[in-house]
Amino acid sequence: MTHSHRRGPWSQLEDSTLMSLVHNQGALNWVRIASMLGSRTPKQCRERYHQNLKPTLNHDPITPEEGQLIERYVNEIGKRWAEIARRLRGRSDNAVKNWWNGSQNRRKR
Repeated sequence: MTHSHRRGPWSQLEDSTLMSLVHNQGALNWVRIASMLGSRTPKQCRERYHQNLKPTLNHDPITPEEGQLIERYVNEIGKRWAEIARRLRGRSDNAVKNWWNGSQNRRKR
C-alpha cells in the first residue's frame, strides 16, 4: 500500500464520492474506481460499497426471525457468512458475522 492510501474510518466525502463513482462506472471495475477516488485501495472501495453503502442493504437490527434463520444456517452449512447473507436478502456477510459473534455471549448466558 502506497503512502497515498488511507486507513481507518471513511469520511462522508469519500463515501459520497465512492457512491458517485459506482453510479457512473458500475460496481465492477474497482481498480478504476479506486484510482479515481485516489485515497483508497480497490479492495477497500469494494468492501466499503458491498458492506456499508450498497442501496439494497438492510441496516435495521437483525430480527429474532432472522436470528433463528442464521442459527439454522450455521448448523447446516457452518460459518459461511457470505452464503448465509445471500439467503437472508439485504444483509451483508459482515452484518451476519457481527450478529453471530455478538450473540455468542447471549446464547451462552
